[in-house]
Amino acid sequence: MATDTSQLEGLRILVAEDEGLIALELETVLQGFGCEVVGPVSRVAEVLRRAGHGDLDGALLDVNLRGEQIFAILPQLIALGLKIIITSGYDDATLFPPEFRDLPRLAKPFDERALRAMCEATFLRSSTN
Repeated sequence: MATDTSQLEGLRILVAEDEGLIALELETVLQGFGCEVVGPVSRVAEVLRRAGHGDLDGALLDVNLRGEQIFAILPQLIALGLKIIITSGYDDATLFPPEFRDLPRLAKPFDERALRAMCEATFLRSSTN
């Protein structure tokens, strides 16, 4: 089975995760897909700061970063045009505010194939400039 990194090759993806081992795993897997990982960051304010630079192709955002939920800044990130995948230990959409339930979401622990498929579907859609 050949590994094709070309579709995600070179994409700059922000990783927001406060659990060190999970952050390291995400970084390794994304790099294996050919992505350039920005971060990982572990604070909501840092997510906003990094996203404000405007040089990202997408973001994988843990719902809870050091006790702060990401939902407070999602409207700002969406307004910036950032393509977002929410990551959570919970796969129940009803735990999220209604306005964010339709965002792409992955439950932890991650399945590498599902992560790749979600990244391709989310970060590559209408990415032609």
